[in-house]
Amino acid sequence: MSDYRDSIHCRIDAELMWVPEGGEPVQEISVIMTDDHRSGDRRQRCWLPPAICTLTPQEAREFALELLEFADQAERIGGRR
Repeated sequence: MSDYRDSIHCRIDAELMWVPEGGEPVQEISVIMTDDHRSGDRRQRCWLPPAICTLTPQEAREFALELLEFADQAERIGGRR
């Protein structure tokens, strides 16, 4: 089952920094997905509370590259290229 969200936001929170044993500090990135419960017909779908996950900088880069690949594929499917 899929859940659809209205918005996605990314934030850097200084409190989400940690230091692995013997390593360099890692600043995590928060990814927050939300619903706008004020828009549309609420009877068509349920409002969901925010979903939050954190990514390391490396995970964020990998995810960004994957999103770019999907964007390229979507454009090819849509005939825009």
